[in-house]
Amino acid sequence: MMLTRSPAWQPPLWSFMQPFKGAFLQMVWLSLLTNVLMLVPTLYMLQLYDRVMLSRNTLTLVAMTVLTAGLLLLMAGADWLRSLYAIKTGVQFDLTYGKQVFAAVFDARQQQKPPAESLQQLTAIRQFMTGQGLFALLDIPWSMIYILVLFALHPVLGATAMVFCLVQCAVALLNQRMTASPAQTAQTAKHDTEHFVQQKIQHLQSSVVLGMLQTLRQHWQALLAKQSLAEDVWLQASDRSQFVNKWVRYTLQSLMLAMAAWLTIRGEISVGSMVASNVLIARALHPFDVMVHSWRQWLQAQSAAADLQGLLRNNAVQAALPAIPLVRPYQLGLHAVGVTAASRRLLHEVSLTIQPGRLLCVMGPSGAGKSTLARLLVGVVSPTAGDYQINQSTITADNARALMTSVGYLPQQVSLLEGTIAENVARFGELESQHILQACQRVGLHEAILRLPQGYDTRLDEQGLPLSGGQRQLLGLARAIYKEPALLVLDEPNASLDEFGEARLMQLLQALKTLNTTIVVISHRSGILKITDDLLVLKRGEVLHHGPRDAGIVYLNQLHAATSSVATEPACA
Repeated sequence: MMLTRSPAWQPPLWSFMQPFKGAFLQMVWLSLLTNVLMLVPTLYMLQLYDRVMLSRNTLTLVAMTVLTAGLLLLMAGADWLRSLYAIKTGVQFDLTYGKQVFAAVFDARQQQKPPAESLQQLTAIRQFMTGQGLFALLDIPWSMIYILVLFALHPVLGATAMVFCLVQCAVALLNQRMTASPAQTAQTAKHDTEHFVQQKIQHLQSSVVLGMLQTLRQHWQALLAKQSLAEDVWLQASDRSQFVNKWVRYTLQSLMLAMAAWLTIRGEISVGSMVASNVLIARALHPFDVMVHSWRQWLQAQSAAADLQGLLRNNAVQAALPAIPLVRPYQLGLHAVGVTAASRRLLHEVSLTIQPGRLLCVMGPSGAGKSTLARLLVGVVSPTAGDYQINQSTITADNARALMTSVGYLPQQVSLLEGTIAENVARFGELESQHILQACQRVGLHEAILRLPQGYDTRLDEQGLPLSGGQRQLLGLARAIYKEPALLVLDEPNASLDEFGEARLMQLLQALKTLNTTIVVISHRSGILKITDDLLVLKRGEVLHHGPRDAGIVYLNQLHAATSSVATEPACA
C-alpha cells in the first residue's frame, strides 16, 4: 500500500488513517450511540426529581430503573465495541505500515537517524490512533448533544455551555503553548543521554583498558544533569497546565450550577433541571479535558507522521521502479565514476571493466578510496558522477537490491548479528544446511564450529563472541560466499588470517573463479597477487594503474622504488 500525498490543509496524520476510514466510521457511529446513551443518567435524574418524587409511585421508579439499567448496559456495550475496533485498527496498522517502515529505515540512503527512532515514531502514531486521545477527538462533536439538551432545559443554560466550551478550548491551546517547548527540550536531552550511553557501551572494553571510564562518567553525569533539568522544567509546566485546566473546569461547572440555581429561584426551571445541568456541562467539557491531557500525544503523532510520510514516500518510489533481476554471470563496468561525500572527493573519474571468472585486486594507501569502491560495487553507495553498470544495466541506490540478487560482501569491519552461527551464515534467511556446511567448510571454519558445545546452534552476541577475531572474519567470509554469489567483493579478507587461513582463502577464490564468479578483493598483502588476474592501484580516489597482474606488479615495484628513493634523499643529502 503506497502512501498518498495529503493536501496542504490536511494533517500528515490523516494520510496514515485513511486506509482505515471504514473502521473509524464505525467508531464514529459507536461514539454517537455512546454519547446519546450517556444522557440516560441525566434523564433518569430528571424523572426522579420531577415525577417520582412528586408522585411517590414505586412502580414507576422500578420501571424507570430497569429501563435505565438496560440502556446503560447498551452504552457500555457500544463503548466496548469501540475499543475493540480501536484494537483491531492498531493490529491492521502495524501489519500495513510495519513492514514498509522497517524496510525504509534500513535502506542505505535513509540512515540520517537511527532505525529505532523511526520505529518508535510508528509506535507513537499507533498509540494515538488506539488511545484515549482519539476517543476524545471522536467525542468532541457529540458534545453538541449535551449543549442542545441544555438549550432544551433553558436557552440561557445552552448559551452558557457554549461559552464555557470555548473557554475550555482556549485553555487547551494555552496549555499546549506552555508545554510544547519544554517538552521538546526534555525529549532532545533524553535522546542525547541515551545515544551517548548506547555508543559508549559498544566500546566498553577499550574504554576500561584505556582508563576512560572516569571521564565518560563525568560526561554522562553532565548530560544526565541537563536532562533532569529539562525534564524538571517540562514537568513543572505540565503540572501548571493541569492545575489551570482543573481549576477552570471545576469553576465552570460551579458557575453552571450557580446559573441553574438562579434560574430555579426565578422559577424558570425545576430542581431536577438544576441538578441535570451540572451533569450535562461536565459531560460536555469532558472531551476537552481529555484532549488537554492527550495534547502532547497528538503533537508527537503529528510530528512522527510528518517524518514517516517522507520516509515511506521515498521508499514507495523505490518499490515502484520496475526491475528485472540480473542473471549471472555479472560483468561490471564503471564509466568515469565519481563519489563525493560531505564536500570530500572519495573517487574521481574511475573507469574499468571487470569480467566474470577473473579476480581484480585493489591496492593503494590508506584513504585511497578502496572501501568506497567496494561499497559502490555492492550498491551501498551511489555514484555522484558517471555510471556503474552490471550486464549493461545501470545500478543505482534505488534499484540495486532489486537487480543485484546474488552478491557476497565482506566489509573491512566484520559485523555479525546477534543469533546463532547458522543464522549468521544463512543471512537470517531459511536455514539450508547443505549450503551452510559448504560455506563453512570452504573457509576452513567447520571443524572449529563443531568443537563448540552447541556447534552451529551456538549463539553469538553483538560482538561476535565466543568466536576469536580470526574466526569472526572467517564467519563473515562464509556468509559472503553463501550459495555461491555471482559477485563477490571482499574488503581486507586476510587482515586477521594466519598463513594457513590465507592459503585456504586463495584456494577458495580459485575455486570460485572456476564458477565464473566476478571477484574483487581489496588487500594490502602481496600474497593475494599469486591468484590475481587484474590489478587496480588507487591513490586519493584516482586510478594510478589498471591492467593485467604482471604489468601491475612491475608498476608497483617501480612506484615502491621511487617512493623509497624520495624518502632517503634527505638522509643522503
